[in-house]
Amino acid sequence: MAQLRHVALWCRDMEKSRRFYEEVIGWEFIGYRPSRRGLDMSDGTNNITLLDYGTQERPTLGEGHEYIHLGILVDNLEDTWKRLHAWGAKFPSKTVKGRYDVDSNEIPDRAFKVFDPDGNILDITSDKKEWVGTAV
Repeated sequence: MAQLRHVALWCRDMEKSRRFYEEVIGWEFIGYRPSRRGLDMSDGTNNITLLDYGTQERPTLGEGHEYIHLGILVDNLEDTWKRLHAWGAKFPSKTVKGRYDVDSNEIPDRAFKVFDPDGNILDITSDKKEWVGTAV
């Protein structure tokens, strides 16, 4: 069986995205690529590379039509929700499996969607059974 171990994301502002994924999501910064146009991070299992796409324009697409979205399992949904709010993140939906408006005063009980700094959708959950066929 093949296993996913690497994802690369293009970023308008690589350093801003690094701070987001490091300070808000909790991934570890590993180091810069030799070109300094990319950097590596890790969630402890996967390598996540952030690549600087500089001045290229890429329109932000709405939820459901995004270029990529990632599912992230967190230990504490409430703490992650609070860090994302403090960051100023935008929340398109309060659940991963449907599209429901978010009440910023109400912490979702199981999962929610959020935009990263580049408009990519992140499905955030604390439910280890959120995605069929996965193992923790």
